[in-house]
Amino acid sequence: TLQVKLQIIVHKSKKLCWPRAETPSHIITMGCDRDLNAATHMAVREMIRYLMDEKKLSQADAYMLTSVAADVNITQLVDGNVGVHVMLPKSIFVKK
Repeated sequence: TLQVKLQIIVHKSKKLCWPRAETPSHIITMGCDRDLNAATHMAVREMIRYLMDEKKLSQADAYMLTSVAADVNITQLVDGNVGVHVMLPKSIFVKK
């Protein structure tokens, strides 16, 4: 038996195109489409948007950081839909 503790937090002041997830070690963005390339682009763009909004990086810096530090994984291949998630380790950020 697998047990999972899930906490959902609604940030009413934020406008997100897709949900984001956070674990103790990673920030996770997601994309879903019938096309693998479209789903991947969606998830990567969401990570870039996260880095720009939350970490105040420029678009170019956010793109570069995503390309070198994030892992892209296929989440699902069910019913013709493809899910992709991008995982960025929190450990790359220096705590102040």
